[in-house]
Amino acid sequence: MVILKIATKEKEQDIIKYKNEFKISSPILIDDDAAAANAYGIWNRPNTFFINREGKIVARVVKEMDWTSNSMKNLIQYLLKEKK
Repeated sequence: MVILKIATKEKEQDIIKYKNEFKISSPILIDDDAAAANAYGIWNRPNTFFINREGKIVARVVKEMDWTSNSMKNLIQYLLKEKK
């Protein structure tokens, strides 16, 4: 499983500060011109997409989320168990 964050129209030094402050080890991609945001219809933050092994979006969360909730744990376990 890979977790990527995308920062839209953010300054690189602010992203580095954010990563350090919250001890984030996953990559943060910079979407300077909001091309990725526009392609995926992202108009507010945060947005989380769950993409299966075939590259298909299987779930989307458009708000803050409790990642320890049973529904999120079940979704993540399901995606990890999918066969290649």
